Amino acid sequence: MRFNCLAIISLMVSLSSISLMSVLFGRKTAGTSIANINYARGLVIALYMVSWGFTTIAAVLTSTNPGNLTSCTISIFVCLSLYAASKIIIYLFLIEKVHVVSSVATRRKDTTLYRVNILLLTPYTIILVLMILNRVAVLDEDDYCFIGLKPTASITLILYDIFISSWLTILFIRPLMSTTSVLQGPSKGKLRQVARRTLIGSVIALVLSSANVFTLVYFKGYEDSVLCLLSCTLDVTLNACTIHWVTSRAKGHQEKGSRYHGPSQPLNPNSNPSLANHLSGNKTVPTEKHVPTDTHISVTVESYSD
Repeated sequence: MRFNCLAIISLMVSLSSISLMSVLFGRKTAGTSIANINYARGLVIALYMVSWGFTTIAAVLTSTNPGNLTSCTISIFVCLSLYAASKIIIYLFLIEKVHVVSSVATRRKDTTLYRVNILLLTPYTIILVLMILNRVAVLDEDDYCFIGLKPTASITLILYDIFISSWLTILFIRPLMSTTSVLQGPSKGKLRQVARRTLIGSVIALVLSSANVFTLVYFKGYEDSVLCLLSCTLDVTLNACTIHWVTSRAKGHQEKGSRYHGPSQPLNPNSNPSLANHLSGNKTVPTEKHVPTDTHISVTVESYSD
């Protein structure tokens, strides 16, 4: 059995993705205590861990699939479990962002839209069962592993992915376009940035998911396991990078914030005579809390998380 060029490319991509996921995980968790991990931040960290796990297992299976039916069968179950888990985490993250930009100071359980969005994720359980029942894992006459989904499951999956991603995208567009939404006003710049970035992230997730599942449909459910694992690895890696970008503050925004938000440390009247004179007139100088430049979640998300 020959180890073709596609397998070598797939291994290189998997190893690169493993390193990238490790770097992103390290950046987002550096100096962070467990007590500071809220729901939204926990979703981001969970996405890194699931993506890292998938790419690691995919690298191993790429090497063991040829001539090994057990490894071939494990490949499809890994795709169905870890890949599906990463998608659910991404959808939960996008739903959380929708809640932030549409119902700013309302608790999740008190928001009808949030409950509806969570309810829309329940069909994924049925689709997952459908994918398990319609899975494909076979060896051809040359002992090459082919995995995939039969049309019944693949078409259902792509229709659901398009629906849920399009629905969440519309929910981000609506407050950005509306003149009466909570995103309007000079003091809501950070919130609008959250909405714009997450809108882009939602569109990217839609494109990646659609392209990946369309590949399965194109091969009619029988796709070379190396190609399938490669496309899924690229999918989860690019989605994780997108979420990393969504939850990182723009450099220009940081510079602007540092220019107008004043010093990060409380002012010392003894080191500034003019300030001491000003304070002697019974006036106080407001100070602002320092916000880390490499924040895990937008300031607005942190403020309104339960």
